[in-house]
Amino acid sequence: MEIVILVSLLSLYCDFTDAECLVISPARLVVKYGDPASAKCTFDQPKQMGWEATEGGTGLTDKEVKFLHWSVDSVTDWNNNPTCFTEAGQCQKQLDITVYKLPDSVSISYRKYPDPMVEKHHYQLQCLVQNIAPIERLRVTFYKVNTTGEQTELDTQQKSKDNIKTPENGAYTLDFTPSRDDDGAQLWCSAMLNLGPEGPQPPPVMESDRLNISVLYKPQITMSPGCFSKNITEGDTLSLNCSAKGNPAPSYDWLHPQSAPAPNTTEERSVVTITNMAKSHSGEYTCIARNPLGNSTCTVNVEVTGASCQAAGSAMVAVLLLQLIHWL
Repeated sequence: MEIVILVSLLSLYCDFTDAECLVISPARLVVKYGDPASAKCTFDQPKQMGWEATEGGTGLTDKEVKFLHWSVDSVTDWNNNPTCFTEAGQCQKQLDITVYKLPDSVSISYRKYPDPMVEKHHYQLQCLVQNIAPIERLRVTFYKVNTTGEQTELDTQQKSKDNIKTPENGAYTLDFTPSRDDDGAQLWCSAMLNLGPEGPQPPPVMESDRLNISVLYKPQITMSPGCFSKNITEGDTLSLNCSAKGNPAPSYDWLHPQSAPAPNTTEERSVVTITNMAKSHSGEYTCIARNPLGNSTCTVNVEVTGASCQAAGSAMVAVLLLQLIHWL
């Protein structure tokens, strides 16, 4: 008697426990909007079964069966929740279905267009993903590639899980502070729809067009070998090269001791040349590179010395030799 009662209780428990009564395969279904879809509902013993659904629904079967298929030629209902059930609703189980749609477009732009970017200023970029579902499965990544081809991942974002099934537009923003090294770089964003192992593999990715950026920055002098002290022999030629990087391209000015003659300069005035240097020309020679964003200076302390001891000694030996020849 106890065994019979136990079996009856187990049977009653089965009637109200989805996991024990019905099995749906696949356990999770991922289908693209407009594509066909199907699933199979199985019961451990013959029962009248049916599918309740806005698309592909069926009534109870006339006969008791152990399985029943659900299928549609084209999924067009975002909120369809196919549910398998047995007679009198003793058991029911809902199909875990995800209907997805790839975005119509992915684009990147400035929230407020700069004219153009300036080094160390703050800007906001926006990646717009249009008409995608489900948006909670979307992962957006911002990228930068510099002029040498080096690619950097700037940020990855994902919306909170709000269980919105219908297509939505997604706007994702990135705070960006450019440096001078970003001049000429490209920015873009990618949208990846990650639907899990049941979804398409690899997950589909759509990229925006690339945004070419120009960054303005003040000059930085790259004089070689640098701002330094320089010794030069009297009578030699002084040549100083004050190259600088800046955007816009910098202009140059030179400050030099008042006693020094007007130097010869290149057309852009980055190189200064003075011939036949004298001791009175010693002093500080300062290069100023400037553009509308600022300026940069570099000073070279030039000291003009007389002929070296070795040179003077050689000249003296030459004079003595000439006198010796004359005496002979």
